[in-house]
Amino acid sequence: MAEENRLQSFRNIVNDYVGYRLRQKNIFLPGYHENLPPSKAARHLRRVADELIEENSQLFDSMCDQLHLTHATTYPTFVGIADEIFQNGENWGRIVAFLAFGATLAVHCAQKEDLASNIDNIVDWVSVYMNEKLSPWIDDNGGWDGFVAFFNRDDESPGDGNKGWHVAAVAGLGLGALLMLACR
Repeated sequence: MAEENRLQSFRNIVNDYVGYRLRQKNIFLPGYHENLPPSKAARHLRRVADELIEENSQLFDSMCDQLHLTHATTYPTFVGIADEIFQNGENWGRIVAFLAFGATLAVHCAQKEDLASNIDNIVDWVSVYMNEKLSPWIDDNGGWDGFVAFFNRDDESPGDGNKGWHVAAVAGLGLGALLMLACR
């Protein structure tokens, strides 16, 4: 896949998920309103990341407040946490955790007047990080089709689906690392 197309693919899925999370919090911003039906990968990301956030709600709810973010510290904090998530390698669970973290950070910034200008930047940071650091692994594991296959459950089907991702996501999330960073 050409570099520009890959980056746009990442940007599309990140923008979709950030917009989805903003709308869940009743935050409606230009560029983040639903105008097209989400791709199959975006629908799967919404479901899987929501499950991860729900299962770790206490961490996700308090993480950004504990980071004491300012306009100047948001990017270095983002990179530090992203690097921690992938310190021990890549897997789909860690990628979901990374995207959930990015969306949580964007929602936090949207709720803070002094940080609201960072939302578009966060979408770019997540997209560029994926393109520069994660794209070889994503490509080697089937791209977004591989992502959908890994989570292997139709969005409409009832039941528990593929539970294997939970272990991968929680391990990849690096709860200890995130808590350490959050408590600095």
